[in-house]
Amino acid sequence: MIKLINIIIIIIIINFIIPYALAVDASPSSEIKSKLEELKKGIASKAAKLKREVAQKLTNKSYVGTVENKTNNSLTVITKNGAKIVTINQDTVSPKTLNLKNYVAALGDIDDTGVLTAKKIILLPTTNSQLKTYLWGQIISISDKLITLKDKDVKNVAVSLNSQSQVKLNDFVILTGTKNGNDIFEAGFIFVIP
Repeated sequence: MIKLINIIIIIIIINFIIPYALAVDASPSSEIKSKLEELKKGIASKAAKLKREVAQKLTNKSYVGTVENKTNNSLTVITKNGAKIVTINQDTVSPKTLNLKNYVAALGDIDDTGVLTAKKIILLPTTNSQLKTYLWGQIISISDKLITLKDKDVKNVAVSLNSQSQVKLNDFVILTGTKNGNDIFEAGFIFVIP
């Protein structure tokens, strides 16, 4: 009979107490695992958010224009939207001879202040069609091949004319052409407003 009681007690212990003890031990590890999973998801979402923010701040762009100022580690490029700063570092691929008034394309990343960190600088050919512009105003003085024109902004502009130009003092004219290195507008086409 004692054997029977011992067997019943062992069966009760095996069936009721051991599974309960195992369940108690398993609960904390499952809580820890679920907390770890939540933490992993939180870290992944924060990392994705930071990656998006960095991608917005650094975007591949380019500035195209004329070099106005040059130092060892930066350029000032005059674009159609104004002066832009280009930072040059040891990784920047650029022509060996880069001078003022060169027409360039600076390729790289722009930060949130608008400064471009150049990865590559390309020297572009300058053709008259790229830099051609127009000017209109009144002629206020005439000399051999130069005239002075008061433009729409009431600024005096020196203009070089070709030999076939027929203009008179106080004429209103529309000109197309380019500015040369001496800041003189070289007129290609002249229209006198009647």
